[in-house]
Amino acid sequence: MSVMNSQRGAGLIEALVAILVLSIGLLGMVGMQTASIKYEQTGWVRSALSSNISSLADRIRANASADANAYTFSRTYAAERASIEATPLPNTYLSPAKDCNAEACTNAELAAYDLVVWRNDLNQQLPGAVGFVTPTGVKGVDLRFGVTVAWFNKDNLDGTNLRQPEICPVPAVGTTGIAARNCCPASVGTAAALAGIQCVNLEIIP
Repeated sequence: MSVMNSQRGAGLIEALVAILVLSIGLLGMVGMQTASIKYEQTGWVRSALSSNISSLADRIRANASADANAYTFSRTYAAERASIEATPLPNTYLSPAKDCNAEACTNAELAAYDLVVWRNDLNQQLPGAVGFVTPTGVKGVDLRFGVTVAWFNKDNLDGTNLRQPEICPVPAVGTTGIAARNCCPASVGTAAALAGIQCVNLEIIP
């Protein structure tokens, strides 16, 4: 009897070990799936950013006769989102004053149309997204367009609190690489006002 009881106990232990191994495997699969979704979302964000900024660059180059300042757009994140989300509906803030696809426009009107269309696309493709443009240099010599895109990133969580972004130093001395590309300009808002917001800074060469 004791031998039979011992064998039964061994079978139970084997079953428990098998359940434990299966549970660890399932947890690993869940972890891999979660990581896969996160990487997929990151790739989608990068693709959306690349597409939208490339679209703006093409618009600026196509309107080469426009004054460089025609594409200037600087505002705080909060003010821009307030205009986008203003009620009552329909909210016409993201509707161009003049449809340059349907009628002739001056260079300045085309620039204004390009910016509205670009900001509208950003708002539709990324959560809480806004875009800003700042030209630097001299047209025909060293003109550049600094582009900042800011959006709400749900991964910016620090426990139960939203993580505050780094604010770009002014002037941006000693800030290079990833730090310079991912900091939020002071003109967009304070770190506290931008909690949960992700920024990307890129440069367009016309």
